[in-house]
Amino acid sequence: NSRRDQLTPLRTRPSRVITSILLLALALAALLPLPYVIFEPGNPENVLGSMITVPKEFQSKNESEFTKGGKLFLTTVYVTTPKSKVFGFEILKAWIDGDETVLPRDSVYPDHQPASEIKKQESQEMTGSQESAIFNALTFLGYEVPSRAKIVDVLKQSDAHDRVKEGDLIFAIDGQEVDRVEQIVDAVREKDPGDSVSLVIERDGDRISIPQVRLMENSLGAAIGIFLTTTFDFPIDVKIRIKDTGGPSAGLIFTLGVIEKMTEEDLVRGRKIAGTGTINTNGEVGAIGGIESKMIGARREGATIFLAPFDNCDEIRHIPKGLQVVPVKSLKEAIAALRSKEPASLPGCQASG
Repeated sequence: NSRRDQLTPLRTRPSRVITSILLLALALAALLPLPYVIFEPGNPENVLGSMITVPKEFQSKNESEFTKGGKLFLTTVYVTTPKSKVFGFEILKAWIDGDETVLPRDSVYPDHQPASEIKKQESQEMTGSQESAIFNALTFLGYEVPSRAKIVDVLKQSDAHDRVKEGDLIFAIDGQEVDRVEQIVDAVREKDPGDSVSLVIERDGDRISIPQVRLMENSLGAAIGIFLTTTFDFPIDVKIRIKDTGGPSAGLIFTLGVIEKMTEEDLVRGRKIAGTGTINTNGEVGAIGGIESKMIGARREGATIFLAPFDNCDEIRHIPKGLQVVPVKSLKEAIAALRSKEPASLPGCQASG
């Protein structure tokens, strides 16, 4: 025998079999649907175009100032649906590309909600974000906006189930007058499950006292067990029109867009600014999903400043080059950031990756 034959490994054939099995397993894994969803950057839209309209007598700037000047981008993400089949090779591609985010399906779509319910919920959230944005903008500009907290659903396990119903308006909780959902939420947060609250509601024009409503427990603590929405009586006809987009995350940018269209002050100042964040009727900016995908989309459109919810900062692993991410907790902080003469000196979110 030659020396070459003597040095030939004795386990060549089993090794090849094992390798083949591993390759086959990897190939099958790549072709199997897995319980994940993929976020990818959407196309930012400029809210200073035709998306927001205000009456002519309140328009503070000519349209040419918006078309030739800066832009204020609403940012979005594309995300696979609960029924979408996400295959292993798609997940691998998303990880390699780096422009997409992969998350477990249950973390995005809990309880396997039907797609129809999710779409309805996202549509309601979008409507709510628009109304909250108009409320915040008009309030910021000094207008009084009458509002009421309306019951839209009652849980069967709620102690109030047989005493309140859909359509009732809540006027007071524990003797304190309320006209917005956030005021009721704040009052309940101070209680513990098992405590009681008293309510005053209006039904068909009559005021009704509801004493001793025992609070139940949910994931956030104490709760009445009712679903509420705030209804507004706007003194000015402001319209926000957007297609094929759902969820509450455009609230902050909608608010800034209405303010920019109705004031002489130029907050954008020729810049390309983008952002995201929910906004409630207290003017507080809340966290959203898909923050990194939204930043990528914003930078692709040339944005240099990105207003982000403060509570999203910790999850940012990568910031696109040339994009300054400014964290804000409220509308006031967002306005202050836009007014800053030295935006580069503003505190920014830092990438953790």
